[in-house]
Amino acid sequence: MQSPNMGMGSTHKYPRRMIIAMAIILSGVNLAGCGVVQSQGKTSVSSSHAQVVTLWESHSPALPAGKSMQALVDQFNRTHQKIHVDLTVTKASRKALAALPVGNAPVLAEISHYDGNYIKAHVVKSWNPYIGHGLSLSVTQSLYHDIWHNGEVNGQHYRLEADAKVSQLTYNQSIFAKVGIRHVPTTWAQLAADVNLIKARDPQVVPLAWKDASDSILPFLLSNGGHIYQTGSQEKAAAFRSAAATNTFSYFREMYQHHEMIFGSGTEIHADFGVGKLAIADGTSAGYQKNLEAAGGKFPVGVFPYPQGSTGHTSNLVQGLGFVLMKGHSQAQDKAAVDFVNWFLSPKQQAYWGEHSGYPTETAAGYHAIPSRFLSEHIGLVVANRILQSSYTISRPVPDAYSEVQAAMDSQFYNAVVGRSSVPQALTTLERQANNYLSGKSAL
Repeated sequence: MQSPNMGMGSTHKYPRRMIIAMAIILSGVNLAGCGVVQSQGKTSVSSSHAQVVTLWESHSPALPAGKSMQALVDQFNRTHQKIHVDLTVTKASRKALAALPVGNAPVLAEISHYDGNYIKAHVVKSWNPYIGHGLSLSVTQSLYHDIWHNGEVNGQHYRLEADAKVSQLTYNQSIFAKVGIRHVPTTWAQLAADVNLIKARDPQVVPLAWKDASDSILPFLLSNGGHIYQTGSQEKAAAFRSAAATNTFSYFREMYQHHEMIFGSGTEIHADFGVGKLAIADGTSAGYQKNLEAAGGKFPVGVFPYPQGSTGHTSNLVQGLGFVLMKGHSQAQDKAAVDFVNWFLSPKQQAYWGEHSGYPTETAAGYHAIPSRFLSEHIGLVVANRILQSSYTISRPVPDAYSEVQAAMDSQFYNAVVGRSSVPQALTTLERQANNYLSGKSAL
């Protein structure tokens, strides 16, 4: 581990024709029947007495999260003779909605945050009736606050987080030592000063790589006292023309114009970081492990949370896939699905998930079940846990039109930072587009 003074180390609205077309495609997929189940494209035979629970999720089976989910499903099936979970990797967020009209919907689906479309279409059930009745109180009460409320609409929990991630920064400790940075930055001003110092003292490396995505933009805005929605608007009007938003866009614009920062995708950032070309990498807690693997032990890797803003605190968003319980199945299937989710969120399984998937645990009990030695070697988990515990970490918004608002924010942020438009122009356009989307109109 590093020395203590170095910080923490090592919806779319589907047209009717689209729904019908997708449903026809999906109708040809036989998910379960007569004791035969499909899993990862392979056929296996379950016990004729087992209740089959079809689960659609989109983690690639070649990546740690996909491998971990498969391992947990396999373990569940070995230890629960009366329930068999049939895991299928697919684009569940899109396909599950279209599968329902032809009776081909899975019992469980892991979908992204655009669950407003599912709720509006009345295709998912609330988990509330199962709280204390299948979903044990010890499990639900151990979920981090904003993970528990992540899929909540009007007091009803429609989506339970299956994987969670928050934004954080990974850095090359060797570069920090070379340029004389002894402490990780705790304010945005300090981060800017450190980036400037890296450029001056080690011009061969890129000081900072950032993602032009809302989860990398909003924490800065929120930590400086900004808001996503106008007060009292019932999430129908945005609040992006503000001092905090201007500060956010201008901050990154200045660094970009001074060649202290670049934009990059997750894959590009991991690659540059791994070969020592990048000092600080923006990303999520799910990307920390990828940076660690990219570095491959060539240099020590550190990680720290987003800095605090003018409010005196840092801010963050929780996002990730979540379990939804689809309609159209028997009570016995629903109960079996609840049993699996309860098992998945229990401490032992959560500890396994935290150790193998590259994601932090969804529950505090799961985090505490991880051996301290493992945590000392995977500090990204420690930082993510602290962020998840923070009262200034919020759930990612879930209104129907938020995906469009997010896309508009990403685009206008990029335009302002690289100089395609001025900051005032970008924020004016962003707010107009966002308000049209949130009010149910188009962006035009």
